Amino acid sequence: MHLRILWVLVLTSLLVLLRPCDTQALSLGYTNGKLGTYSSAVQLLTVNSKQILPVQQSDLVFPDYLERSHIISVYEEKVAQSPDSSIFLRLLADQYLRRFREIGDIDDVLRAEQAARRSLAIQPRHNQVSSMLLASALLSQHQFRSALNVLNNSSLDNPNIVSLLASIQMELGDYEATHKLLQNLAKEESNSGHNAVLARYLELTGNLASARQLLDEAMQEMDSFYTTSAETRAWFHVRTGDLAFAAGDFALSEQRYRESFDLFPRHIAAFTGLARLYAAQHRWQDALNIANQGIELMPLVETLGYKADAQLALGDQKGAAETEDLIGVVAYLSKVKGIYDRALAVYYTEHGIHLPEALQIARSEVAVRDDVYAEDTLAWAAAANGQWEEAQRAAQRATRFGTEDALLQFHAGMIAFHLGNREEAIKRLTQAVSLNPQFHHKYPEQARQVLANLVPSVSFPTANAIGSSL
Repeated sequence: MHLRILWVLVLTSLLVLLRPCDTQALSLGYTNGKLGTYSSAVQLLTVNSKQILPVQQSDLVFPDYLERSHIISVYEEKVAQSPDSSIFLRLLADQYLRRFREIGDIDDVLRAEQAARRSLAIQPRHNQVSSMLLASALLSQHQFRSALNVLNNSSLDNPNIVSLLASIQMELGDYEATHKLLQNLAKEESNSGHNAVLARYLELTGNLASARQLLDEAMQEMDSFYTTSAETRAWFHVRTGDLAFAAGDFALSEQRYRESFDLFPRHIAAFTGLARLYAAQHRWQDALNIANQGIELMPLVETLGYKADAQLALGDQKGAAETEDLIGVVAYLSKVKGIYDRALAVYYTEHGIHLPEALQIARSEVAVRDDVYAEDTLAWAAAANGQWEEAQRAAQRATRFGTEDALLQFHAGMIAFHLGNREEAIKRLTQAVSLNPQFHHKYPEQARQVLANLVPSVSFPTANAIGSSL
């Protein structure tokens, strides 16, 4: 046992010391993005470790999360013994961020921020690792501008800095700046971390098929190294599952989510993704069961929303009301911590409740995080509140890059339909049901009904038309 812990300590230390940083605390879209990037030295270490491990290496998972708290306690002791060591402080910051991604305790993000700041205070120059850790900690708290400011004076010669900056700019909705940064990575040797960032950019800018192919390759690369963190490997499977869902490839989406559990059993994004998928398929008991499992680990608003929808569909109105009350409690706690959850605005808008608050949250989101999903949330919330001009402006911004997300296209189409813009409504609603005939548990049928009235001579894809594009 002691040798095992020592081995984990050595490997996790090398992952921070030999590579510029593990920037996995990024928030890419509605999920916390993970970019795990490894230096050639770590890859060499990985290959050597495979040679001495039992057969069936691809089935092995690096169980670093099992020792996370012990590793943290060791580094805390080292920092106490050597309080002026910038290296121990950044190692500790990295471990706090890893535990945050594994169990979701926001206090770990605050601890990581403090440790990274202390490391930078001791060594303000030539300490890019701590700068990236600090930026990641701030990003996890939705302090996007502050995260950007931390890296503003960093060298663009470091590809990991460029990747992190590109991710922050995507969160802020500055896709032009993102594109320029990604051009700097074109000459770099391809790796899964950079490809994850590029895949997200392709996804948001209307290149879903290319994003899927690139992310699938990155996932396979990450799976090939035993020392890849279990949570990081699981994240790549979750993200490929997300993109498969967006393309209507439900069989592959479910497979990827399930694979993530084999790698890291408590990946909350996988539970939420499966709940969404089952809800879209009207597999309500499955949706309820998987949502309950996720909520036991972390009661996210989005997961709770799928639970409430499942309870309503199954006739449990009392249970749905209790879940809705819990959503209110979680929303209040998030607000106290200064993190506004746009999933709450989405839930309120879709269920026609607390609409003024939904609009307020959506407007606040756009003010600090003006990406296409913030604009989409604002568009739908504004429409629900009868603010049609604001809804139209936000919908136009949400769809300006041709993002191949059926829900975004549906929202824009319904807003255009209400405003009498027939051609725009047909275009957007047709794209929605063509991208994914089952993108939501109730909206696809609504889209087809509107289209049937607008163009009665044309038939549109139904749920049975779903196929695979990979």
